[in-house]
Amino acid sequence: MNKPIKCLIIDLDGTILNSGPDLLDSLNFTLKRHNLDFIPDNVIGSLVGGGAKAMIEKSFNYLKKNLYEYDIELMINDFLKFYYDNCSNKSTIYPTVKTTLKILKQKFKLCICTNKRQNLTEKIIYEFGIDKYFDLVLGSSNNLKLKPDTEMLNHILRKLILDPNECLMIGDSNNDIIPANKLGIKSIFVTYGYGRLTADSIPDYEIDKFIKIKEILTS
Repeated sequence: MNKPIKCLIIDLDGTILNSGPDLLDSLNFTLKRHNLDFIPDNVIGSLVGGGAKAMIEKSFNYLKKNLYEYDIELMINDFLKFYYDNCSNKSTIYPTVKTTLKILKQKFKLCICTNKRQNLTEKIIYEFGIDKYFDLVLGSSNNLKLKPDTEMLNHILRKLILDPNECLMIGDSNNDIIPANKLGIKSIFVTYGYGRLTADSIPDYEIDKFIKIKEILTS
């Protein structure tokens, strides 16, 4: 790093948390309730990342169903209620994450920035015992546009009074890398998550284990 980093902004699903199993259970509960087919396990990676609404919409595309023939708001509510009650049943923290967060917390401000709803995010990180590591937790709300828009990252910059070059964004998808690039924030792509990179989202670094963030920060 050529410039001193003060804050690490970290995505949740696919970066800190392997949340796929609980998300899939919630999605399939919702689909079944509305007389739709199940989504198989191997598809979950292509559905995660844009929030509940986007996940349901992508599942309709996979099932080749007409979105407008269903009450999507009702489906979103069904999904969110089931997920809130079951969000920590099968999910797991990725290897080396807790150890790394504990080490990084000693030197950097740590933030979560996720398209998951705020109340769900707070509940999950509390239940997994990692809430104590974060200075700011930002989930989705009606006030800010979701990633890959830049609004959520800009909110963090304003809230913590930081310049873009003092931050590092860490995530597993275009949703994380694109807004970081637009704002001039350095970025790390984790290859073990759900997302895939495209030509318009080139990160500064790629890692296959969360703990390798330490190596980048000391290079």
